[in-house]
Amino acid sequence: MLKYSKARQRVETNFREFQLLTAVVLLIILFGTVGYSWIEGWSLFDGFYMTVITLSTVGYKEVHDLSPAGQFFTAALIMAGVGIAIYSFTFVTQAIVEGDLNRFRGFKRMERAIRSLKDHTIVCGWGRLGYIVTRDLLDAGEAVVVVDKDLNKSGPLADENIMHVTGLSYEDDVLLSAGIERAANLLALLPSDADNVYTILCARDLNPKLHIVARTEDETGESRLLRAGATQVVSPYRLSGARIVHRLVRPNVSDFLELASGKHGEQLAIEEILIPAGCSLIGKTLEESRLRQTVGVTVAAFRTPDGDMVFSPGRGSVIAEGSTLIALGEKEGLDKLAEMVRTTA
Repeated sequence: MLKYSKARQRVETNFREFQLLTAVVLLIILFGTVGYSWIEGWSLFDGFYMTVITLSTVGYKEVHDLSPAGQFFTAALIMAGVGIAIYSFTFVTQAIVEGDLNRFRGFKRMERAIRSLKDHTIVCGWGRLGYIVTRDLLDAGEAVVVVDKDLNKSGPLADENIMHVTGLSYEDDVLLSAGIERAANLLALLPSDADNVYTILCARDLNPKLHIVARTEDETGESRLLRAGATQVVSPYRLSGARIVHRLVRPNVSDFLELASGKHGEQLAIEEILIPAGCSLIGKTLEESRLRQTVGVTVAAFRTPDGDMVFSPGRGSVIAEGSTLIALGEKEGLDKLAEMVRTTA
């Protein structure tokens, strides 16, 4: 399994070597300190000082005159420790200059950040589509973790402060590293339908409640992805083609939809608002809720708890627990509506 990039493997290997060398040097210093104290009867501080100047080869005069036994011990300490000490100092200097220690701390901070996430979105595949989707999700304030097998993408992802895991998205350990068990959504955006199928099967097994959106380039692949466990399947080329045609034959409608999708400012937007248990709006009709008058929002449609979509609901339509309102209005009004539904009755 390819879980980490080569750069990260090198940094972690260097850090483990740094820890090992540090432990060895400390043990040698302890050995020399105790040895001088025991052989020569010196204080521990004198033994420590003599050990340090011996290992550093600075050539200072001995703290006290050495006995033959002390001279033999010093020779043994030089043969055993000076080479290790010099190598350790050189290694630490190189690690500091190359920034490996800072990079290691960065990796650990990212791991801690991913472990703290909940209800985030995992984007599998950081190609052209994955890049656009990731940026849009981050701009919308969503927490995102990218999974991609390409070692060369780890650097650009880190440069953009995007949390990521390098590896195969259909490996359990990779998805677990991305916090699959706590995620709310997964986007399978790999170029191969087969890879997307394997990713969906693995993700669905690890988190049965996950909302999964999959990409397909083949019309026949949609049914396979749905059978594998995808919640929704999209075809970028089909959507792009339909949008181009829509732009040609219905340009004004296209302008309206682009405004509503937030592509040209925030003067108009469409949001879906889930009605949770205990919401103060439950049991009220749309007329009684007075959403247009109080927050300036129009309910264009709603999805019932059974999954049925009701378009252009009448004033007598009742807001039920578990239903989803498709609301149209300015961003400020939609934010007020979102706050309203969190208010308990």
